[in-house]
Amino acid sequence: MKILEKFSKVTKKVAENSKKVYKILLEKIQNFISKDNFTKTKLVLVAILSILFATICEYTIFRRFYPQFISKNRIMLVSLIYMFIGIHFVFKISKMYEFIHKYRYIIACAFLLFVMIFKYSGSSIVNFNDYIQPHNDDTRYHTLLGTARRIRTDEWATSTTYILSQSQTEDKYQYFSDVLRGTDTDMFSVSNGPVSDILMLGRPFQIGFILFGNDVGLSLYWYIRLVAMLLGSYELCLILTNRNKKVSLCGMIVITFSAAVQWWYCMDTLLWGQIVIVLIDKFMNTDKKIYKYLCALGILIAGLSYVFVFYPAWQISFGYVFLALVIWLLFKNIKYGKYRFTKHDVAVILITLVCIALLLGRWYMLSKDTLIAEMNTDYPGQRQELGGGAKNLYSYFYDIYFTFYEFLNPCEYSAMLSFYPIPLILGFIYVIRNKKNLHFWIPMLTVGMFLTIWCVFGFPAFLANLTKMSMTTAGRASISVGTVCIYLLIYLIGNFEKGDKLINKKLTYFLSAFAIVYIIYKARTTIGYEPDFHYLDSLKIILAGEIFLLAIFGIMNINNEKIKNYTIYGLIAIALLTGLRVNPIIRTTDILYTKPIAIKLQEIKKSAPDALWLVNDKEWYRNDYAVANGIKTLNSTQVYPNIELFETVLGDKAQEYRNIYNRYGHLIINITDEETQVSLVAADCIFLNLNYKDLLKLDVDYILSTSDLNKTDYGSEFEELYNEDGLYIYKIMEGI
Repeated sequence: MKILEKFSKVTKKVAENSKKVYKILLEKIQNFISKDNFTKTKLVLVAILSILFATICEYTIFRRFYPQFISKNRIMLVSLIYMFIGIHFVFKISKMYEFIHKYRYIIACAFLLFVMIFKYSGSSIVNFNDYIQPHNDDTRYHTLLGTARRIRTDEWATSTTYILSQSQTEDKYQYFSDVLRGTDTDMFSVSNGPVSDILMLGRPFQIGFILFGNDVGLSLYWYIRLVAMLLGSYELCLILTNRNKKVSLCGMIVITFSAAVQWWYCMDTLLWGQIVIVLIDKFMNTDKKIYKYLCALGILIAGLSYVFVFYPAWQISFGYVFLALVIWLLFKNIKYGKYRFTKHDVAVILITLVCIALLLGRWYMLSKDTLIAEMNTDYPGQRQELGGGAKNLYSYFYDIYFTFYEFLNPCEYSAMLSFYPIPLILGFIYVIRNKKNLHFWIPMLTVGMFLTIWCVFGFPAFLANLTKMSMTTAGRASISVGTVCIYLLIYLIGNFEKGDKLINKKLTYFLSAFAIVYIIYKARTTIGYEPDFHYLDSLKIILAGEIFLLAIFGIMNINNEKIKNYTIYGLIAIALLTGLRVNPIIRTTDILYTKPIAIKLQEIKKSAPDALWLVNDKEWYRNDYAVANGIKTLNSTQVYPNIELFETVLGDKAQEYRNIYNRYGHLIINITDEETQVSLVAADCIFLNLNYKDLLKLDVDYILSTSDLNKTDYGSEFEELYNEDGLYIYKIMEGI
């Protein structure tokens, strides 16, 4: 018995000690896990685990999707993503995001420095690997993350090549270059290229090409637009929400990662318009003269940049949106605020306007002929739209799937994550029931309805011309409508007060169900029925329907604080799902300059810098590959028509076919021994069947071809200089 009693006491003591040890360990673990404790240790642990998980992912998951090579860069990028997720468990989230808010501009600069050092960009130029010597492969010719978007030809196969060509000429960054179209071409106005001129004040994001060269310049150009869109949207949402940071963060992400913004990539019109609005508000709310001067300089740069977009289809419709916001700001800051115009402010405003006018005058003097030629084209210059029939007002319902499936044209079908027409309807209900903040609601609801009528029904011809909406399409204007809806939604969420009235909660169950059925119906009857959307089966529609049903229910119940918070997080998640994967991550511009054909092109260009080239190909992508190398290419994309070319080869028939070639268009040339003829393949694609004897009329010296001209009856007229991987270079013999 004594032994048992002794054993029982020992056991009891051990149990008590074990409990004490367990309690101490538990307290220490809890203390360690608690946020803001042992931060340095946990940050090191997060970094180690992030690198470990990223490495494992590289050799398992990413190896399946990117089998071409093991990438250290990808491991680093994925590690950073894991680290960002991990620090949410290290610091208190509110404290962490307050830190990000406070130092957002420093963080933005650090991010830009990072991408410039490693030469990252989101361009899809790696698509050239499918068209230019695909068997000559290299790790630099593939994406690190994401998918190169072939549909974005306006980016990777045109505008990027024009921009990069400016550094490949003997006289770099000239306003007029004969590389594009093989004749003097305005590289600033339509070609969007960097030039050595004071007008670059209106293209500040491209100055990096002049300062740092193509690789670093492309990195800066690509990601500074993303940063500007994020910060501009955030600052504007802070104004809309009366400095509510959480709602502004939601607005920033919803705007920036909407499908339309990412597929069209950051839409400079929206970007610069938002910045102008932010700077106007800052100008009116600061007493420090230095800040006013900086705001005025920013407005000058942003205003010029808005004009230099030179794409009325965006500029006109967004112009109405920003005009409505300016009207709101004037009422907000003058009638309901403390701002009063002073002689100093009037002088600053007048000087800014005079500077803008002088710079626009210089632009007009330099580009007068270009602007006239562009406005007088059959496409897009003479386009007279009447509106109506917009297909993408409701396509936000499908946008969450666009990055996962290849189909014809996700750019044209993309939309803002607007929940149209719900924000417009809620806005009218709010105004009727509360009669508050009318200085915001009246101009914004007015412009929303104005653009809605244009998109859905259209205008009579006289009204379309009077309002200049004839220069935009319903599909383009629907993006502006969607942006208005986002502004209305963010304003409503950010300014809704406890005593405000909206919709009875019981009624929202029915209205939410009705709304999602209506949205699905409209989405299905506008774009969903088309063959390109065959992958949108019932399961995907049901899944999207459930996601948007919850979001719509939350939007209708923002008067409930708990539901409002869940709605904010839900909107952020939907936006990231929609737009985060649209653009890839790549490194360098090497694919344009290190392929064997590119090296040969550079070699010949060095010996014959003024030679005129022609690309003989049944597709047009390779034409602008030559342009990127600084090759004077006759049939590169006609950013505005080369009338002289067609008059030379068509002779008396030139006037008859003017409506075919008097346009922006990709010019495909097929060399033949048949009669020279021109035809229209698409609204922006021209096919020229060119008799080989007409090459002399055009003063062509070299031909880059995808077909073996030696096998033709007239092959003796050409001297073969290069033959590799289905690409040929010929020199035209004298006396052809």
